[in-house]
Amino acid sequence: MTWVPSDIGPVCASTQANLTACSIGLLYLSLLQQLFRKPVDEQINYEYVINPNNFSRKHVWGETNQHYDFIIVGAGSAGCVLANRLSEIKQWRILLLEAGEEEPEVTSIPSVAPSLSESNIDWKYKSQPDGRTCLLGKGQVCPWFRGKTMGGSSAINYMVYMRGSSHDYDEWAAEGNDGWSYEEVLPYFDKSINLRDSESLENNNYYGIGGELNVERFSYLDAPSKLLVNGFLDKGLPMVDLGLESKVGVNINLSTSKDGKRQSTNQAFVKPIRDKRPNLHIITNAFATKILIHPANKEAYAIQYFKDGKNYKVFANKEVIVSSGAINSPKLLKCSGVGPRDELKSLGIPIIADLKVGYNLQDHVTTNALILKFSNQYSTAVSDSELLNEVIKYRNQPEKKSGPLASTTTINSIAFINTKGSKDAPPNIQFQFDGRRAAEYMSDQTNYMATNILPLSFYDSVGARPLLLKPRSRGNVMLNKTDPIFGPPLIYTGFFQVQEDVNDLVDAMRFVVSLDETEAFKKSGTSFDKTPVKGCDHNEWGTDDYFKCLLINYTDTIYHPAGTCKMGPEWEEDAVVDPRFKVYGIRRLRVVDASTMRTIVRGNLNAPTIMMAEKASDMIKEDHIINY
Repeated sequence: MTWVPSDIGPVCASTQANLTACSIGLLYLSLLQQLFRKPVDEQINYEYVINPNNFSRKHVWGETNQHYDFIIVGAGSAGCVLANRLSEIKQWRILLLEAGEEEPEVTSIPSVAPSLSESNIDWKYKSQPDGRTCLLGKGQVCPWFRGKTMGGSSAINYMVYMRGSSHDYDEWAAEGNDGWSYEEVLPYFDKSINLRDSESLENNNYYGIGGELNVERFSYLDAPSKLLVNGFLDKGLPMVDLGLESKVGVNINLSTSKDGKRQSTNQAFVKPIRDKRPNLHIITNAFATKILIHPANKEAYAIQYFKDGKNYKVFANKEVIVSSGAINSPKLLKCSGVGPRDELKSLGIPIIADLKVGYNLQDHVTTNALILKFSNQYSTAVSDSELLNEVIKYRNQPEKKSGPLASTTTINSIAFINTKGSKDAPPNIQFQFDGRRAAEYMSDQTNYMATNILPLSFYDSVGARPLLLKPRSRGNVMLNKTDPIFGPPLIYTGFFQVQEDVNDLVDAMRFVVSLDETEAFKKSGTSFDKTPVKGCDHNEWGTDDYFKCLLINYTDTIYHPAGTCKMGPEWEEDAVVDPRFKVYGIRRLRVVDASTMRTIVRGNLNAPTIMMAEKASDMIKEDHIINY
């Protein structure tokens, strides 16, 4: 099946819609679909998707005699790495199951990342209304983008390469998780990557060369991206290497890209070996519905999945490994009888292990309604025809891509601060910026965000996003009560239950709007738009009450869910997996992805998740190969 973009038609049909923006948006999506709809690797014999709602899900079965040594559920940031590393052992048969389809070529274009959300390679999840967040979103819910394709969320994210803080991992180790100190995980960060940034290579000794994942800075760097960095420098932040470690400072950050194209984990870890390792079998459009576990000896032995109107079973001789992400991994465990007793009992699911699955949900919460406007001198906005021509120009370039579409521009102008004022303590706030069209945003904030699908490279303003790095509040992922298996899980974010989380973000907004007073901003004519947005116009712009209103009404994240299958020592009541990713009380079952993070790391999650999969691969080899 080919890529199908999001349907912005219903929003464009509304009375408040900006018809000019809708017109170019529809033309742009049509052009993308025409030029980049096919899989990234046209050698693959890809399959079409069947809507499971058109079929009987319970009584139609296909052949069930396939046996593998390891079954990996989910071909995302962790699953692709595991498939590569475990298939290095030639005598092992590996099955990688992916609910989505092959990765379409459109994902390779860095600047079109906004166009991938709500498309057919996104799970299209939403948060649950809670009366405390997302109040101006349709239905008082927020979107919760997750990749549904080979590469998972690494195929639709914004490609920031970041490892987190040394404090994150040292805290895990100090809390009883042996082997997880920063010093012990560093080799697994280095193992994955091929660093092609001369500045980073010259300044430290921690980066890897020759790994599968290419990491570099985009060759295209526009003036506003530099201006943002200069503003933070004027505020006294040092220039630091944020890709190495999240610390107080600022820089143009590294990206998971190569020659102006995305490097998803599918591109980096699976594509190069897919036709070269006969022991690796990949099935796409395969929706895992249940882990089969012997109720007597509590041993995982198979996976049940749904594909093309039929149910299948595949058997694991050694282990089942769940790598479906912080939303879908707890869902699959619960559907299989591994989860909190009360919830499973209420849904009639036989209980095999009573564990706190789905609890401990964390994310980097922010707001999308703080707008920084550039002068005409710094605006990168282009006409509609120029925008469409840039898409065609990118398509016609040779293998090495360049120009504005070959970058995420201001996304990689990143700063970290500690709102308590310390430059030595680890940061508690990260700033990221995404391109906007100010007039359209300010005329209708809600509809603008729903149709914000144009490239990141062309803008006259940016949304300043202060990200809360260490939230104290916790959420929960629960099963859909009407249809636990095929229905979307219920995502209760838990944001802002703890007042200190709100206070830290208000302090962060105060800090970022003070960039107006810097020499860099004054010289450039850059300043924050001080027009109160709808729903908060009863407060004076820039006051604490105004900032709190933005958080409640325009709640947002950059989609870093973590923690829902918490790693912890055996004495912790809420631990789901041990420090070797083994699910407590169940033999031959592991969970390896961001859901196992005890606490969310300070920074973007793709690189830490890849590191965890690298480390898990070695643990699995140690457990199954003598003298590995």
